[in-house]
Amino acid sequence: MQIIILGAGYAGLRTALDLDQMLRERGRDDKVVLVDQFSYHQIVQILHLTATDRSPQEKAIYELTPLLRTTSVEFVQGHVKLVVPDQREVQFDDGRVLPYDRLVLALGAETDFRDVPGAREHTLPLRTYQHAVRLRDHLIAQFEAAARTNDPVEQRILMTTAVVGGGYTGCQFSGELAGWVSELCQRTGAPRGQARIALLHRNPRLLEHFERSSSLEAARVLDQLGVSIYLDTSVTSVEPRLLRVNDGRILRAATLVWAGGIRAPALFANSGFVVDEIGRVLVDRYMRVHDQALVFAMGDCAAIPDGSGSMVPSTASYAMRQGEHMAESLLAEVMGRAPRSYEPLKLGELVSLGPKDAVGSPLGLPARGYPLILLKKGIEQYYRASIESPSL
Repeated sequence: MQIIILGAGYAGLRTALDLDQMLRERGRDDKVVLVDQFSYHQIVQILHLTATDRSPQEKAIYELTPLLRTTSVEFVQGHVKLVVPDQREVQFDDGRVLPYDRLVLALGAETDFRDVPGAREHTLPLRTYQHAVRLRDHLIAQFEAAARTNDPVEQRILMTTAVVGGGYTGCQFSGELAGWVSELCQRTGAPRGQARIALLHRNPRLLEHFERSSSLEAARVLDQLGVSIYLDTSVTSVEPRLLRVNDGRILRAATLVWAGGIRAPALFANSGFVVDEIGRVLVDRYMRVHDQALVFAMGDCAAIPDGSGSMVPSTASYAMRQGEHMAESLLAEVMGRAPRSYEPLKLGELVSLGPKDAVGSPLGLPARGYPLILLKKGIEQYYRASIESPSL
């Protein structure tokens, strides 16, 4: 049996590593093929650190070929154009074709610019490693330019960063940037007093998927760090170095960061799969794609029911556990057994707000402070160890 896994993110990589190990332990020769457009696995949880130069950029990625060297997983790099379920094949935009017996969709999500005029052309997203490096280099260049000009108005614009979206990415990036600004000014010679960070969110509170107390605490922490928060504020259009918002105001900033939501790649709808309003593939409680016996989906690109009428959140922690479950389900398929249904384990969420603070609800208990930073780092280190030594 040939099992194709599209996407080497948290869910896809976890599935490949776990399934490969289980197959080898049972002496099976079924083939596991992992496909991704990049040659590396991205540690998405720390991209906000890469974007603010708070972590060495090489820590944000793992090259897949050496990572998979001790496994039987075959890695194929390429950009998937289409899935053709009737022919059981995956088509690449360079003309290559891969046949499958079972297929797993785990291609993650893309930035959703929400059809805001100018947003795609004039803002910087933060979804990939390449985005993070580009954003970091852009910020440094703006502060260097500010140090060279004597025009206070231009300095103010050059040193203003506007972040659109008050979810995980927007809050974490804003907090880290607030902690980096002083160092950046010292490095470039830019005047510290001209630096400004604005966080714009279209909803009444930040991190609306968190408990209300954690959301309010996050706003308070960011405010203390010097981040100006604008709630109930939607961006209506974007121009170079300029945002227009719903009440008619204009915000001028040389750095415009878009963290205003995600949507699944268009190839799923183009392939004929049933998708929701943001392009996610609809799946059942086994993560099997609607009307497709041989295709599964998980992670950010799948709309997975949580059993209470809502969908499982699109976070790395859920994706990792979905990958573990998917490996077991695929093993059951290989062995001719019925898989068990996926039941999301709610361990709580947390978000870092700068290098010294965080808020969240680990195990359902609201908490705040540096201990959560240590917990977050511990989870990251455990994950790194688990992919470096898959038997863990």
